[in-house]
This record gives sequence, structure tokens and C-alpha cells, in this order.
Amino acid sequence: MADAYDKPVAVEAVPVEGVCAGGMETTDVPVAIGAPLTQTMERVLGPLDAVSVQQTPRGCVQECLGCTAQSEYLIYPGLKEDGGENAPQIAHMIEHSNCALRVFCSLCGSAMVRPFSMPITVPDKDGEELVKFSKDWSMPVCCIVRTQDFDAAFPCCCCLPALVTTTPDGTKVGETKYVCDECPFVPKFHVFDADGRQQYLIRPDTCMGGACINCSMGGRGSRFFYVPFIIRDPETQEPLPGGAGAKGSPAQITKVWSGLQKECCTTADNFFVIFPANVTTVTKANLLGSTILVDFTQFEDND
Repeated sequence: MADAYDKPVAVEAVPVEGVCAGGMETTDVPVAIGAPLTQTMERVLGPLDAVSVQQTPRGCVQECLGCTAQSEYLIYPGLKEDGGENAPQIAHMIEHSNCALRVFCSLCGSAMVRPFSMPITVPDKDGEELVKFSKDWSMPVCCIVRTQDFDAAFPCCCCLPALVTTTPDGTKVGETKYVCDECPFVPKFHVFDADGRQQYLIRPDTCMGGACINCSMGGRGSRFFYVPFIIRDPETQEPLPGGAGAKGSPAQITKVWSGLQKECCTTADNFFVIFPANVTTVTKANLLGSTILVDFTQFEDND
């Protein structure tokens, strides 16, 4: 009987620091991943500088009854407003969690605290598993204190949400953590590689000395209201450049307007993800996990 260690293994180098706007050199950390999985990741994510992550409006009846349905996402290549004949689906993600826990968390008023796992399968829900995201129990990012006159939000600074990225065999390849600092009302995320070294800082642009989010529209003629979470160098906090297909835009995770019907009648969200330039497919997969954590912590409880 062949030993498990006899299987062919491909070693993919994961950049620790990324490629910063100032041209800083990267340090590569080898991560051993099975050759077939590496080939699949390269085929699906390798050619892409950006993807569209679209949440589906699942469980409308469940939502009306007060139960949070499983979150499901479809992934399309490029910055597409919606899927269609010209934008073939390349991957699928669906939450695996306990229904009773979802009901409990919904009644408590915070969906983000629940534990779940979420595999990425290609090209659809019945396809091959690429990576899996896992989240444990956590505190919400803010606790809401309701009074007769107003609701007050107090940031939590411990046991905050985190999402781990693993291969199907359980090998850790990255992690994203929500962080709390001296400006607690500006959401921030630290992205780590397989060895726990920080690769990126993700946060929106700010104003008022970094204390507030600087919200903006998408520019003249834009149909979308953008909430950009910029992917930054962790040391300088400068935005990292996006890949060649990003047309000069910085690397970012951006929630975009989903259309009047979807925004008003469902809790589903759409995101554009622009990857930093010159990153590996493992890093791209890990940043898809960052997108899920951004959605759960910033938008799930606010829809």
C-alpha cells in the first residue's frame, strides 16, 4: 500500500510582504500543496487580476421568519456587475453551519458570531474543492446597547472574528483577522500567510486623522456606491497596486451596488476583488476568504 507521503507534491511560493507601491522586494515562503490542486488553482485563479463575488438571495422564507439562511456566493472572472452568458461562473462557495446556531445567533442580533466552514468548489457546487474557509465562535465587532432614546455601539476588542484558509487535507495556507486599535470605528483586517507572518492590511481610506471612514461615490456617471476596503502594505499602510487587468486601480475588496431589487428585497451583497500585482494563486484564494470576513463583519448584520 502506497504511503500518503509518496503522493506528488508541488511547492508554491507565497509572498509574505506582497509587492508594495515602492517596489519593496518580497520574501517567499514555500507551502507544500498537492500537484493536482496546484494545477487547478493555477487554471482557475492564475490568469485573473480581479473577480466578482456575488452573494445569492437564498432562503427568503427563512429570512422572513427570522432565521439566517446559509450564505452562498458565486464567483465570476473580472469586474462583472452580474453573471450571465458572457461571464461564466468559475467557482462556488456555500456556508456549512448548524441551523439551530444560525437561529440562535439571529435571535441574539448578530450573525457574525456563529462558527462555520465554507469550501470553494470549482466550477460549481458539485465540483472539486479548492480550499476551505473556517471560522470559530467569536464576539461581534461591536456590541449594541439599546435604550429608550437611541442605540449605542461599543467596539469589542477581544475574541474578534477570524477566518482560516486551508487546503482540502487541512493544510493551513493563510488567515484573516479583524483587528481593533486606537481607531475602533474604522474596520481593519490583517491578512497572514501560512507561517503567521502578516502579508497585508485591509482597511478603507479614512479622514479626520484616521478616525472615520472616507466614503465616496464611484466617480462621474457611476451607477454604484462604492465602499472600498483597500489592500495595503502592512508597514507603510500605502495601497498596493492591482494587477495588469485592474487598469490602474489599487488592490481592494469593494462592496458595490447590487441593483434596487436585490438591495431592497434581499440581504445579498456583491463584491469586486482586485488582487495585488504579482501574487500567487494561494494568496488570491486567501484574499477570497478575506472577502467573506469583510461581508460577515461589515454587512451581514446591517442589511
